[in-house]
Amino acid sequence: MKIALITYEYPPDTAIGGIATYMYQAASMLSHRSHYVEVFAGSQHRTTTKTESGIVINRIKIESHEKFPEEVGQIFAERHRVVDFHVLEGPEFGASARTAVKLVPDIPLVVKLHTPSFLVRKINYFEPSWQMKARRYIGALRRFQKPEPFEKLHYDYLNDLERLHVLDADEIVTPSIDLGEQLVRAWQLREREVSYIPNPYTPSKELLKIPCDTHNNVVTFIGRLEIRKGILELADAIPEILKNHSNTKFRLVGADHLSPQPNVGMQDYLKRKLRCYKDSIEFTGIVTPELIPSILATTDICVFPSRWENFPNVCLEAMAAARGVVGGNAGGMAEMLHRNNAGLLVPPYNFQKIADAVIKLLDNPDLRMQLGQAARQRVLSEYNCEKIVLLQEASYIRAIERRKLLGSRGANRNDY
Repeated sequence: MKIALITYEYPPDTAIGGIATYMYQAASMLSHRSHYVEVFAGSQHRTTTKTESGIVINRIKIESHEKFPEEVGQIFAERHRVVDFHVLEGPEFGASARTAVKLVPDIPLVVKLHTPSFLVRKINYFEPSWQMKARRYIGALRRFQKPEPFEKLHYDYLNDLERLHVLDADEIVTPSIDLGEQLVRAWQLREREVSYIPNPYTPSKELLKIPCDTHNNVVTFIGRLEIRKGILELADAIPEILKNHSNTKFRLVGADHLSPQPNVGMQDYLKRKLRCYKDSIEFTGIVTPELIPSILATTDICVFPSRWENFPNVCLEAMAAARGVVGGNAGGMAEMLHRNNAGLLVPPYNFQKIADAVIKLLDNPDLRMQLGQAARQRVLSEYNCEKIVLLQEASYIRAIERRKLLGSRGANRNDY
């Protein structure tokens, strides 16, 4: 097959999050099966077309994620006239392929679900306290200004660009069952229209070489310092853990993000909140992917207490490294950790349960290592490319057959 992948996020230029990791792994997996793969990706500093490891990668210099769909759609349409792609895949986030299907209305479209924008906003939403409202009001009065209202959580699903783009798809694919079920309800999709295919994951040799029996007394969080990642609950759990294991060190790895306090980044917010425990906590900021194996090699326990998560690659990396994992049970992490068989699951918003789970693994290194071994084996058996590529190929074929049956989108397509 001749397969086109449209994604703003793609390494190394825009290796922002899970979409970039998935697209990179998927492109490699499909290319190794002798499919022709062409990637259309964003870049912050260059416009180039290069062949890398047998994959044609078109990078488009673009100012922002929001402008990407229009720019990439034009370039895709031009390349399609030359290549005649059999199928196109893109993420629902940002509706990256929406202009492409408008310009090429007969192209079979697969939309892979990651995490829609409305869901990110909903999980990150923080209801301001009356003290925060009062401070903003008083501060505005002192400046002789009208107080700005706090952002309210409002969602109009009928006019959501990402939802409308998903409705244009010939095949909707979710890597986690939970995300599919949520969007069936929130977006009024038909359940039978959503296929479940986990993301492929090939762990590096460096991760697989890490021994199970480490004793570093280090607990590591990897991810953006973001409310939806459960970082506030982890911050509340740290003092509880240190009461029982005072020599434990905590390492927080990831980019800064918004905190509950206006105009204060999450890292500064946490440093103030945990100032009494500063000697036990390290903030590394952003690290390159190449440093992750060394970070995990000096870690015993990884904590990912997300309020909700779709298919977090950081969890797969920790599992491949045979770390003891404590993960949130809301979303795809429960599926990845096989309902406590490859790690410990904790409910969202519950710092005490997070603390209890970490303490349990600190108290029982044999259990930690047993779970780590099971986690590594699960990654190798469940998410390997040999297994996933067959599911992905079948998904593309379904999309192609459906578009043949329906014909060109033409005037009947969703106009958004």
